[in-house]
Amino acid sequence: MSRDYVPGNPEDAANFGNRESTSGGIRDKASEFTSKVKEKAGQVGSTMSDTVSRQRENAAGGLDRVASTLHDKAASVPGGPSVERVAHKVASGMESTASYLREHDFKDMGQDIVGIAKRHPAQALLSALVIGFLAGRAMKRH
Repeated sequence: MSRDYVPGNPEDAANFGNRESTSGGIRDKASEFTSKVKEKAGQVGSTMSDTVSRQRENAAGGLDRVASTLHDKAASVPGGPSVERVAHKVASGMESTASYLREHDFKDMGQDIVGIAKRHPAQALLSALVIGFLAGRAMKRH
Protein backbone atom coordinates (compact mmCIF):
# COMPACT_ATOMS: atom_id res chain seq x y z
CA MET A 1 0.00 0.00 0.00
CA SER A 2 1.56 3.31 -1.02
CA ARG A 3 1.46 6.47 1.01
CA ASP A 4 1.98 10.11 0.15
CA TYR A 5 5.37 11.77 0.28
CA VAL A 6 5.85 13.70 3.48
CA PRO A 7 8.40 16.57 3.32
CA GLY A 8 10.95 16.39 6.07
CA ASN A 9 10.45 12.68 6.71
CA PRO A 10 13.94 11.12 6.58
CA GLU A 11 12.63 7.86 5.09
CA ASP A 12 10.85 9.72 2.25
CA ALA A 13 13.88 11.92 1.64
CA ALA A 14 16.13 8.84 1.33
CA ASN A 15 13.80 7.17 -1.19
CA PHE A 16 13.11 10.31 -3.25
CA GLY A 17 16.21 9.81 -5.41
CA ASN A 18 15.23 6.18 -6.06
CA ARG A 19 11.88 7.30 -7.43
CA GLU A 20 13.59 9.64 -9.88
CA SER A 21 15.98 6.96 -11.07
CA THR A 22 13.09 4.50 -11.43
CA SER A 23 11.13 6.93 -13.60
CA GLY A 24 14.28 7.58 -15.65
CA GLY A 25 14.69 3.83 -16.12
CA ILE A 26 11.10 3.52 -17.25
CA ARG A 27 11.62 6.35 -19.75
CA ASP A 28 14.76 4.63 -21.05
CA LYS A 29 12.95 1.31 -21.44
CA ALA A 30 10.01 2.99 -23.19
CA SER A 31 12.40 4.77 -25.54
CA GLU A 32 14.24 1.52 -26.26
CA PHE A 33 10.94 -0.28 -26.88
CA THR A 34 9.79 2.48 -29.23
CA SER A 35 13.04 2.24 -31.18
CA LYS A 36 12.67 -1.52 -31.54
CA VAL A 37 9.07 -1.17 -32.71
CA LYS A 38 10.09 1.43 -35.31
CA GLU A 39 12.91 -0.80 -36.51
CA LYS A 40 10.59 -3.82 -36.85
CA ALA A 41 7.98 -1.71 -38.64
CA GLY A 42 10.67 -0.58 -41.08
CA GLN A 43 11.70 -4.17 -41.69
CA VAL A 44 8.09 -5.26 -42.26
CA GLY A 45 7.53 -2.30 -44.60
CA SER A 46 10.64 -3.16 -46.57
CA THR A 47 9.62 -6.81 -46.87
CA MET A 48 6.11 -5.85 -47.98
CA SER A 49 7.52 -3.41 -50.52
CA ASP A 50 9.77 -6.11 -51.96
CA THR A 51 6.85 -8.57 -52.16
CA VAL A 52 4.60 -6.01 -53.83
CA SER A 53 7.33 -5.16 -56.34
CA ARG A 54 7.76 -8.84 -57.23
CA GLN A 55 4.00 -9.23 -57.65
CA ARG A 56 3.85 -6.17 -59.90
CA GLU A 57 6.66 -7.62 -62.02
CA ASN A 58 4.91 -11.02 -62.16
CA ALA A 59 1.65 -9.37 -63.26
CA ALA A 60 3.48 -7.33 -65.92
CA GLY A 61 5.24 -10.45 -67.20
CA GLY A 62 1.94 -12.33 -67.40
CA LEU A 63 0.32 -9.49 -69.33
CA ASP A 64 3.26 -9.42 -71.75
CA ARG A 65 3.01 -13.17 -72.36
CA VAL A 66 -0.74 -13.02 -73.00
CA ALA A 67 -0.30 -9.99 -75.29
CA SER A 68 2.41 -11.76 -77.25
CA THR A 69 0.24 -14.84 -77.68
CA LEU A 70 -2.69 -12.69 -78.74
CA HIS A 71 -0.56 -10.88 -81.33
CA ASP A 72 0.72 -14.23 -82.64
CA LYS A 73 -2.76 -15.78 -82.88
CA ALA A 74 -4.66 -12.68 -84.09
CA ALA A 75 -4.46 -13.65 -87.74
CA SER A 76 -5.94 -17.08 -87.05
CA VAL A 77 -8.93 -15.79 -85.07
CA PRO A 78 -12.16 -16.25 -87.05
CA GLY A 79 -13.95 -13.07 -88.02
CA GLY A 80 -11.73 -11.46 -90.58
CA PRO A 81 -9.56 -8.35 -90.56
CA SER A 82 -11.77 -6.34 -88.19
CA VAL A 83 -11.51 -8.99 -85.46
CA GLU A 84 -7.76 -9.24 -86.09
CA ARG A 85 -7.42 -5.45 -85.58
CA VAL A 86 -9.38 -5.66 -82.33
CA ALA A 87 -7.17 -8.53 -81.11
CA HIS A 88 -4.01 -6.50 -81.86
CA LYS A 89 -5.53 -3.46 -80.16
CA VAL A 90 -6.35 -5.48 -77.02
CA ALA A 91 -2.84 -6.98 -77.04
CA SER A 92 -1.30 -3.51 -77.36
CA GLY A 93 -3.38 -2.34 -74.42
CA MET A 94 -2.07 -5.26 -72.36
CA GLU A 95 1.50 -4.32 -73.29
CA SER A 96 0.85 -0.72 -72.24
CA THR A 97 -0.57 -1.91 -68.93
CA ALA A 98 2.48 -4.12 -68.38
CA SER A 99 4.78 -1.16 -69.02
CA TYR A 100 2.77 1.00 -66.63
CA LEU A 101 3.04 -1.66 -63.91
CA ARG A 102 6.81 -1.83 -64.35
CA GLU A 103 7.31 1.95 -64.36
CA HIS A 104 5.07 2.92 -61.43
CA ASP A 105 4.98 1.89 -57.80
CA PHE A 106 1.74 1.55 -55.84
CA LYS A 107 2.02 5.08 -54.46
CA ASP A 108 2.11 6.43 -58.03
CA MET A 109 -0.81 4.19 -59.00
CA GLY A 110 -2.83 5.40 -56.02
CA GLN A 111 -2.19 9.02 -57.00
CA ASP A 112 -3.23 8.24 -60.58
CA ILE A 113 -6.46 6.60 -59.39
CA VAL A 114 -7.28 9.60 -57.19
CA GLY A 115 -6.63 11.92 -60.14
CA ILE A 116 -8.93 9.91 -62.40
CA ALA A 117 -11.61 9.80 -59.70
CA LYS A 118 -11.44 13.59 -59.34
CA ARG A 119 -11.73 14.12 -63.10
CA HIS A 120 -14.52 11.53 -63.53
CA PRO A 121 -16.37 11.19 -60.18
CA ALA A 122 -19.54 9.56 -61.52
CA GLN A 123 -17.64 6.88 -63.42
CA ALA A 124 -15.35 6.30 -60.43
CA LEU A 125 -18.33 5.81 -58.12
CA LEU A 126 -20.03 3.47 -60.57
CA SER A 127 -16.79 1.49 -61.00
CA ALA A 128 -16.37 1.20 -57.23
CA LEU A 129 -19.93 -0.07 -56.86
CA VAL A 130 -19.47 -2.66 -59.62
CA ILE A 131 -16.13 -3.84 -58.21
CA GLY A 132 -17.60 -4.04 -54.71
CA PHE A 133 -20.60 -5.99 -55.97
CA LEU A 134 -18.41 -8.44 -57.90
CA ALA A 135 -16.02 -8.85 -54.97
CA GLY A 136 -18.96 -9.50 -52.65
CA ARG A 137 -20.38 -12.14 -54.97
CA ALA A 138 -16.98 -13.81 -55.35
CA MET A 139 -16.51 -13.95 -51.58
CA LYS A 140 -20.04 -15.23 -51.05
CA ARG A 141 -19.34 -18.20 -53.34
CA HIS A 142 -16.26 -19.24 -51.38
